[in-house]
Amino acid sequence: MKRLLQTKWISLASLPISFLLIYNPLTKFPYTFCVIIIFILISTYLQNGDLKSLNFKNLKSGDIKNILVSYLILELTVDFIIQPLVNWLCNEPADYSTFEHIKGDTAQYIKWLYRMWISAAIGEELLFRAFAFAQLKNIFGDKKILIVILSALMFCLPHLYQGTAGLIMTFVFGIAFGFLYIRFKNIWINIIIHGLIDTVFLTLSYLGYIEFYQFIW
Repeated sequence: MKRLLQTKWISLASLPISFLLIYNPLTKFPYTFCVIIIFILISTYLQNGDLKSLNFKNLKSGDIKNILVSYLILELTVDFIIQPLVNWLCNEPADYSTFEHIKGDTAQYIKWLYRMWISAAIGEELLFRAFAFAQLKNIFGDKKILIVILSALMFCLPHLYQGTAGLIMTFVFGIAFGFLYIRFKNIWINIIIHGLIDTVFLTLSYLGYIEFYQFIW
């Protein structure tokens, strides 16, 4: 009981600290997430004596199929059904103007791919799935739906700059990534799927097709 109480209080402290590190003034994107990753690894080890709760599992041959199928279902569903619907409901598309400067600029494209894999694919999945799920479980118990919703809310808040539609879309992705994490219990699967989705987004931005995401029914 004492250990359980200590774990719960540690989780109540470490989770908000890890989230607030996103806004620390000492580091800039994407290196802020390098700090967050280090914090997550150290605090998890100190808390548990190992990193098992982060679910760094080896990828097996069957996982490649799971990754590809999950990616295709998520990409097609979001791009052709959910994103246009959200744009219509909000009467405006998500604001992705931050990425317009990538168009036709190969150096910027490669730079943003590198940044994206560090911050979004690895950093966000470690923070909002692996670490958040472990800490929220310590706090609330094995309430999977609640944990998915809370982690998705945390995930979408730093994307306020994308407007209401962008915020909703990020929340939807957070829900989807949450259920993927519950289904496969392997953070590498989440990291790869997240990275693939953002790679397609950056590639379309580079090719000048960012309006693809601004389609409204």
